[in-house]
Amino acid sequence: MSLTGIFPALITPYEPNGAVSPALTHRLVTTLNAEGANGYFVSGSSAECYLLSTGERLEILEATVQAAEGRPVVFHVAATDHRSTIEHTRRAADSGAAAVCANIPTYFTYSDESLATYFRTLREHTELPLLAYYIPSQTGRLLTAEFFLDLAEDGTLQGMKYTSSDLGIMARIRAALPDGFTILAGSDDTLLGSLAHGADGGIGSSYNLACRVYADLLRAFREGDLLEARRLQSVSVSLLGEMADWEFISFLKSVLRSRGLDTGQARAPMTAIPTERDDALALRLSRKPELAPYLIDPR
Repeated sequence: MSLTGIFPALITPYEPNGAVSPALTHRLVTTLNAEGANGYFVSGSSAECYLLSTGERLEILEATVQAAEGRPVVFHVAATDHRSTIEHTRRAADSGAAAVCANIPTYFTYSDESLATYFRTLREHTELPLLAYYIPSQTGRLLTAEFFLDLAEDGTLQGMKYTSSDLGIMARIRAALPDGFTILAGSDDTLLGSLAHGADGGIGSSYNLACRVYADLLRAFREGDLLEARRLQSVSVSLLGEMADWEFISFLKSVLRSRGLDTGQARAPMTAIPTERDDALALRLSRKPELAPYLIDPR
């Protein structure tokens, strides 16, 4: 199964009682299918991964797979408890995932050797493709191109979600692995630059709100229309500028409510955006003529 194209980093919808909602997940995924999604990234940062139980993460994975209509679903498996990370990795295939992805453990300081062992241990627990999730802004740990290349060479890694503005590392990885190693760009504002460096597509949080911007950007790039691709990247930057003033998951859920899809509030300790402010935030977005045509239209 090909892991290329536009993969929304799916948020986690909740029922009014706070339980995860397979029904709302199905509605969101069905809408994003129609707006150009090629696959989904489940249980990642946008999904509030560290605030979900194993059962909840697998429930959302299964609901997404059912609604994705054959599109590949990448399951992010990392957890604060290494035993849970391994359990997620073991159970991913049975729940329908096409691949698994993991960021490195956080909080403690780990050597490169420990981190390499971490990924190799995950490889032992799944036959699915394993992607590294490189997001140094959240893990606080910079890694070299050589670190990932070594793990690709020994068969541990089959790809990565690359969420860093340092595209030089990505360029070195792609130059060394021109074929058969998946790179999905994780920084929404550098998708175009990442594609130019050889990324196979992107995974992003703002794709929940404006998936067509990114689907059209990728299409324009592949067709060689760089002027249109640059225009669409600027539309993305405009949306991200509005998001910058908020905790981003709360922002995503507020905009979805204003568009007619109430996925609940982000879980504590994130600050909720009061529902009475949804319309004001929606009005700010609607006043951006370059953005308004691309905002999600829930079915």
